Amino acid sequence: MIEHHQLVKICSAFIEPTSIVSSERLLNGFSNDNFLIRTEQQGYLLKCYKSHWPNAGLEAQHFLSDFNICPAPIWLDKENGRAVFNYIEGKSAQSDITLSFINKLAQVHKYNVSTATMDIAKELQFYQRTDVYIQHKSQIEQALKVVATMQFNEGFCHNDLVKDNIIVNASGMYLIDFEYAQTNDVYFDLAALAVSFNLNEHSKTALLKSYKNSVDKTKTFNLSMDKLNYYKLFFLVLCIGWYEERSITNESVMLRAQLTKLVNSTFV
Repeated sequence: MIEHHQLVKICSAFIEPTSIVSSERLLNGFSNDNFLIRTEQQGYLLKCYKSHWPNAGLEAQHFLSDFNICPAPIWLDKENGRAVFNYIEGKSAQSDITLSFINKLAQVHKYNVSTATMDIAKELQFYQRTDVYIQHKSQIEQALKVVATMQFNEGFCHNDLVKDNIIVNASGMYLIDFEYAQTNDVYFDLAALAVSFNLNEHSKTALLKSYKNSVDKTKTFNLSMDKLNYYKLFFLVLCIGWYEERSITNESVMLRAQLTKLVNSTFV
């Protein structure tokens, strides 16, 4: 645990130490250690990365912050795995996905950078020995085969669109935490929203239609409920596997209920 005086020393690289009035550890991040540093004027978010340095995500946030999509990184310490962002005041998203947010997501997806493409099959293989994978192995394999025959809707994806990574305040909805951002099929992000907000059939259709209206008209986006449901399966298995490896049972119980409902309605 980093003590307050240590945080002050770290933050002296980008602000005057005497201006700091408080610091606290934020408990809603599982992958990294996050700290809120406050001065009289504003707040700063200090992220201490535990696994990898998210170069692509940080560069994307620097660019996308100009469009009011996410907070900008203002100080980077790659050697020690630390980054500081302007802190966005607000609460984690709870209910509606606004049209404005869908427009922002479409802008993220068209961010012009090429990275390695996320290999969904490989990501799922990390959890092949977990109960959730073993239980749904046949559905996973079926979905992977079908998706491989579908059009790939390439985009720069956030890849972790859980509610805690969407901040809401009076000015709108904002994205945070781009650690896993890379090229992927945009349906992965759309499926993540459908899961995170537990959308019903009507709301899922509305999401796809709104997204289709938001994308660049020079790009082809095939609206497919089947594809969305297959990617929901992938996202659910990945999330449940991740949470259960860390014994975060309250999250996995709710997701397992969604997974059971999805399998019963999609795979017959």
